[in-house]
Amino acid sequence: MSGLAVLTGCGDQPRDAAAVSTSFSGQVVTGTSTDLGSIVFGWGDTHSDTEITTPQPDEVTARCTGHGDDLAVEITAAHGWTIRAAYGSPVLTVGNTDQQLPAAEIDPTTALIAAPEPVDWSEPDQLDLAVAVDGPDEWSSEHSGRVYVSVHFDCR
Repeated sequence: MSGLAVLTGCGDQPRDAAAVSTSFSGQVVTGTSTDLGSIVFGWGDTHSDTEITTPQPDEVTARCTGHGDDLAVEITAAHGWTIRAAYGSPVLTVGNTDQQLPAAEIDPTTALIAAPEPVDWSEPDQLDLAVAVDGPDEWSSEHSGRVYVSVHFDCR
């Protein structure tokens, strides 16, 4: 008889976020008060499919990998937006497939709004984003080039 045992468990397989909702920060990231209480993804100056969008929760998906200090979240949203975030880091990797904007890092610590914590990991297995920053240098724009993200993910 062998002394080898096989243990199985949940592991760190990617899983869908348990919930996608508006940011808990209470911050308006775009400067437009009507965006308070909305999920926001976008860049630029106007609300449109190619600039600032306000998708419904069912138009945003998040795949969560790991738990606690090992949590990573990969986000896709309507109109081609993609975001990657890793626990503890304020830096986000943002791209847009519809607009051929290559994935690039943005650092919300240089924020254009006074969000207390633009990338908030303070709740276990949750991520809250309230971000307004200048877009990456590698993205060319005919508008302000500012990037806006406001959303909450529950990965429990």
